[in-house]
Amino acid sequence: MNETDRYRLKPVADARSREERVRRGDLASASANARTSQAQVDALARLVVNARTKLEVARTAQRELVARGTTSTLLVRADQFLSRTRRDLDATLDALARAEAAHRGQLDAMDVARGRLARARADREVIERHFARWRADKARLAERRED
Repeated sequence: MNETDRYRLKPVADARSREERVRRGDLASASANARTSQAQVDALARLVVNARTKLEVARTAQRELVARGTTSTLLVRADQFLSRTRRDLDATLDALARAEAAHRGQLDAMDVARGRLARARADREVIERHFARWRADKARLAERRED
Protein backbone atom coordinates (compact mmCIF):
# COMPACT_ATOMS: atom_id res chain seq x y z
CA MET A 1 0.00 0.00 0.00
CA ASN A 2 1.56 3.30 -1.01
CA GLU A 3 1.30 6.70 0.68
CA THR A 4 -1.70 7.86 -1.38
CA ASP A 5 -3.74 4.78 -0.40
CA ARG A 6 -3.50 5.54 3.31
CA TYR A 7 -5.98 7.79 5.11
CA ARG A 8 -3.89 10.64 6.43
CA LEU A 9 -6.21 11.62 9.26
CA LYS A 10 -6.25 8.12 10.79
CA PRO A 11 -4.21 9.28 13.85
CA VAL A 12 -6.71 12.10 14.38
CA ALA A 13 -9.61 9.64 14.08
CA ASP A 14 -7.97 7.36 16.65
CA ALA A 15 -7.42 10.29 19.00
CA ARG A 16 -11.06 11.38 18.67
CA SER A 17 -12.25 7.84 19.42
CA ARG A 18 -10.04 7.68 22.51
CA GLU A 19 -11.29 11.10 23.61
CA GLU A 20 -14.89 9.89 23.35
CA ARG A 21 -14.12 6.79 25.43
CA VAL A 22 -12.45 8.95 28.07
CA ARG A 23 -15.40 11.35 28.16
CA ARG A 24 -17.83 8.42 28.43
CA GLY A 25 -15.85 7.21 31.45
CA ASP A 26 -15.92 10.71 32.94
CA LEU A 27 -19.70 10.80 32.58
CA ALA A 28 -20.05 7.36 34.15
CA SER A 29 -17.90 8.48 37.08
CA ALA A 30 -19.87 11.69 37.54
CA SER A 31 -23.11 9.72 37.38
CA ALA A 32 -21.91 7.26 40.02
CA ASN A 33 -20.83 10.14 42.25
CA ALA A 34 -24.24 11.78 41.83
CA ARG A 35 -26.00 8.54 42.80
CA THR A 36 -23.78 8.25 45.87
CA SER A 37 -24.45 11.83 46.93
CA GLN A 38 -28.20 11.32 46.38
CA ALA A 39 -28.07 8.28 48.66
CA GLN A 40 -26.35 10.41 51.31
CA VAL A 41 -29.03 13.10 50.99
CA ASP A 42 -31.77 10.48 51.32
CA ALA A 43 -30.14 8.95 54.40
CA LEU A 44 -29.75 12.35 56.05
CA ALA A 45 -33.37 13.24 55.23
CA ARG A 46 -34.46 10.09 57.07
CA LEU A 47 -32.26 11.11 60.02
CA VAL A 48 -33.90 14.54 60.06
CA VAL A 49 -37.35 12.92 60.19
CA ASN A 50 -36.19 10.67 63.04
CA ALA A 51 -34.68 13.62 64.93
CA ARG A 52 -37.88 15.64 64.54
CA THR A 53 -39.92 12.70 65.80
CA LYS A 54 -37.58 12.30 68.76
CA LEU A 55 -37.87 16.04 69.54
CA GLU A 56 -41.66 15.88 69.44
CA VAL A 57 -41.65 12.86 71.76
CA ALA A 58 -39.33 14.72 74.14
CA ARG A 59 -41.61 17.78 74.15
CA THR A 60 -44.64 15.61 74.84
CA ALA A 61 -42.84 13.83 77.68
CA GLN A 62 -41.77 17.15 79.21
CA ARG A 63 -45.35 18.48 79.06
CA GLU A 64 -46.61 15.31 80.74
CA LEU A 65 -44.02 15.70 83.51
CA VAL A 66 -45.12 19.28 84.11
CA ALA A 67 -48.80 18.29 84.06
CA ARG A 68 -48.19 15.46 86.54
CA GLY A 69 -46.23 17.66 88.89
CA THR A 70 -42.90 15.90 89.24
CA THR A 71 -39.60 16.76 90.93
CA SER A 72 -37.38 19.55 89.78
CA THR A 73 -34.57 17.06 89.07
CA LEU A 74 -36.69 15.19 86.54
CA LEU A 75 -37.80 18.47 84.97
CA VAL A 76 -34.15 19.58 84.61
CA ARG A 77 -33.20 16.24 83.06
CA ALA A 78 -36.14 16.45 80.66
CA ASP A 79 -35.10 19.99 79.72
CA GLN A 80 -31.49 18.86 79.16
CA PHE A 81 -32.70 15.99 76.99
CA LEU A 82 -34.86 18.40 75.02
CA SER A 83 -31.88 20.74 74.50
CA ARG A 84 -29.66 17.85 73.41
CA THR A 85 -32.33 16.64 71.00
CA ARG A 86 -32.64 20.15 69.50
CA ARG A 87 -28.84 20.29 69.03
CA ASP A 88 -28.92 16.89 67.34
CA LEU A 89 -31.68 18.07 65.02
CA ASP A 90 -29.75 21.25 64.18
CA ALA A 91 -26.60 19.24 63.46
CA THR A 92 -28.53 16.84 61.25
CA LEU A 93 -30.18 19.73 59.38
CA ASP A 94 -26.74 21.29 58.81
CA ALA A 95 -25.38 17.98 57.52
CA LEU A 96 -28.40 17.66 55.22
CA ALA A 97 -27.84 21.16 53.83
CA ARG A 98 -24.16 20.36 53.17
CA ALA A 99 -25.07 17.06 51.51
CA GLU A 100 -27.68 18.75 49.31
CA ALA A 101 -25.12 21.37 48.24
CA ALA A 102 -22.60 18.63 47.45
CA HIS A 103 -25.25 16.77 45.47
CA ARG A 104 -26.07 19.89 43.44
CA GLY A 105 -22.34 20.15 42.71
CA GLN A 106 -22.30 16.54 41.54
CA LEU A 107 -25.28 17.19 39.29
CA ASP A 108 -23.47 20.19 37.81
CA ALA A 109 -20.37 18.04 37.25
CA MET A 110 -22.55 15.47 35.50
CA ASP A 111 -24.00 18.16 33.21
CA VAL A 112 -20.48 19.33 32.33
CA ALA A 113 -19.44 15.74 31.62
CA ARG A 114 -22.49 15.30 29.37
CA GLY A 115 -21.51 18.40 27.42
CA ARG A 116 -17.93 17.23 27.02
CA LEU A 117 -19.09 13.81 25.84
CA ALA A 118 -21.42 15.42 23.30
CA ARG A 119 -18.54 17.53 22.01
CA ALA A 120 -16.22 14.50 21.78
CA ARG A 121 -18.89 12.55 19.88
CA ALA A 122 -19.42 15.42 17.48
CA ASP A 123 -15.67 15.69 16.85
CA ARG A 124 -15.46 11.95 16.19
CA GLU A 125 -18.43 12.07 13.82
CA VAL A 126 -16.81 14.87 11.81
CA ILE A 127 -13.75 12.71 11.24
CA GLU A 128 -15.92 9.66 10.42
CA ARG A 129 -17.87 11.65 7.82
CA HIS A 130 -14.61 12.90 6.33
CA PHE A 131 -13.28 9.34 6.21
CA ALA A 132 -16.47 8.11 4.50
CA ARG A 133 -16.22 10.90 1.94
CA TRP A 134 -12.52 10.09 1.40
CA ARG A 135 -13.38 6.42 0.77
CA ALA A 136 -16.15 7.36 -1.66
CA ASP A 137 -13.82 9.73 -3.52
CA LYS A 138 -11.17 7.03 -3.63
CA ALA A 139 -13.69 4.51 -5.01
CA ARG A 140 -14.84 7.00 -7.67
CA LEU A 141 -11.23 7.63 -8.65
CA ALA A 142 -10.61 3.88 -8.92
CA GLU A 143 -13.69 3.51 -11.15
CA ARG A 144 -12.45 6.29 -13.42
CA ARG A 145 -9.07 4.61 -13.69
CA GLU A 146 -10.74 1.33 -14.68
CA ASP A 147 -12.74 3.04 -17.44
